[in-house]
Amino acid sequence: MKRFVVALLVGAMAGAALAQDKGYTAAYVIEPTTGRVLFEDNAHTALPTASMAKMMTLLLAMEDVRDGRLKLDSPVTISARSSKMGGSQIFAKQGQVFPLQTLLAATMIQSANDAAQAIAEKIGGTSEAFVDLMNQRAKALGLNQSVFYDPHGLPNPETGRDDQMSAADLAKLGIELMKYPLMREYAKMPTFAFSNATFTSGLTNPNHLLRFYDGAYGIKTGYTRPAGFCVTAGAKRGDLDIVCVVMGAKQNKGPASSFEIAAGLMSNAFANYRMTPALKKGTVVGSSTVNDGVAKSVQAVAAGDVSALVKRGEEGGVQTSFAGVALNAPVRKGQPVGTIVVKQGGNVIVKIPALAAADVAKNPGWKKFWPF
Repeated sequence: MKRFVVALLVGAMAGAALAQDKGYTAAYVIEPTTGRVLFEDNAHTALPTASMAKMMTLLLAMEDVRDGRLKLDSPVTISARSSKMGGSQIFAKQGQVFPLQTLLAATMIQSANDAAQAIAEKIGGTSEAFVDLMNQRAKALGLNQSVFYDPHGLPNPETGRDDQMSAADLAKLGIELMKYPLMREYAKMPTFAFSNATFTSGLTNPNHLLRFYDGAYGIKTGYTRPAGFCVTAGAKRGDLDIVCVVMGAKQNKGPASSFEIAAGLMSNAFANYRMTPALKKGTVVGSSTVNDGVAKSVQAVAAGDVSALVKRGEEGGVQTSFAGVALNAPVRKGQPVGTIVVKQGGNVIVKIPALAAADVAKNPGWKKFWPF
């Protein structure tokens, strides 16, 4: 069922403690179904991503699976380069072969650099060719403060060039990646069974939010010395979904950690905003005139659900109106018959189609003269 969602009220929600001592370099909070920004601070500055860059690697892989260029069981051979990545890894050895899905899990859950490198080489042939694909996809997604130099986010001491993204771009990328159920499943897994000849402890997700924050489902963490401690976080409570990016935190644990800062920002969002139904699919909103039909008009119904992101205590003030179009019989049930306009405070928020609630047959010629 197609769902139309709108945001009606937005506002800044910085806590007093964060205002006094932010403890981060950039932060961003967004409600993904509406795209409404609930908080931002330095959110459009390009900064080192660390392992959060792997979200683009995973997105490209999932798009190849979606489009049939790869399968989840496609074999991926570990190259010498992949086996020497260092950092977080599954200690894959040169010549080992893994199904693509295993490496996807290792990249998302363990943040394994060797797995990400192997995926990149499988898709692009070389890491450098894959990076070109990463940058092309970033441009297509409108990630205007993003540039990639590798598929994993490790610092490059030789060139001094690290993957760069803004907090806003990271949120958009995370939202796009979470459209894939497999990625959403892996992103929320604290642990995952895995072993090979050299690594038997299983995969462990470094996202602490999964262990203490109600509704957390991901998305990706990162740490390097240039980037600091970072997280692209996601949490859902009821109908309200929140994505929060924190970059450049000083600690991995405690009140100054990226996780605690993200938790505070998301809690502000959950405390102050709610999703409320504004219109249900199938609701009659008016009628449209039918020319030359057995009925002179047809009821118009909403094509989909409309929900509104509103500030708690200010749920009123949502208005809907219907503008029909003249129709010529025959009219088929489900045919567009006009437009529903959703407003708040006099401002148009969204327009959605209205559909015919029933068939209307063409009036037979004899009824024009003997309408009984």
